[in-house]
Amino acid sequence: MTTTAALNEDQLETLALFLEEQAEDAEGLDFFALHGLLTANAVSPKTLSLDALLPMIFNGEPTWPSASIKTQICELIGLLQKEVIELVESGQSFPVPCDLNVEGDEDGEAAPLENWAIGFILLSIEQHDEWYGKHEENAAELLFPVVYASGLNADDAAFADIDDDEDLSLQVCASIPDNVIDLFLLYNGDDS
Repeated sequence: MTTTAALNEDQLETLALFLEEQAEDAEGLDFFALHGLLTANAVSPKTLSLDALLPMIFNGEPTWPSASIKTQICELIGLLQKEVIELVESGQSFPVPCDLNVEGDEDGEAAPLENWAIGFILLSIEQHDEWYGKHEENAAELLFPVVYASGLNADDAAFADIDDDEDLSLQVCASIPDNVIDLFLLYNGDDS
């Protein structure tokens, strides 16, 4: 199954620029972190509405320049969520929208995968009981690569060992697309 991209280049740019402004002003999510959050919402045992996601996306209520911009941005996020849901439900390896490595750039900026993973983990933390409750061992195993890529536990010895081995780091990150689908099946399969 192939899905047509929900957003064209202009729409993606509009959304990414608005998110970038909000991320600078209020420490909201950038595009990759938003995508990670929407991916987590697509696999979650308890999908949240856009209204419930907005405070996580913008770290509170964003500064909307106008009502029409709010409508436009919310519509774009809704379209992106729909696309992510279709991709997850396709059962194919999930196309994470960035390179699967945690190497930052020369300016010390975090790798896009790190931001994507932070967005993803944000929802799993918010919904800890739903994600880990009756699936604790499987959830922990499937989320491990995403937690690693997020850098949130970088001080942990197990994660530091992976960081020291470039091949192992790439191998762990490469498992994320399939793990996204496995998480969806874990929470939304017949026996969940």
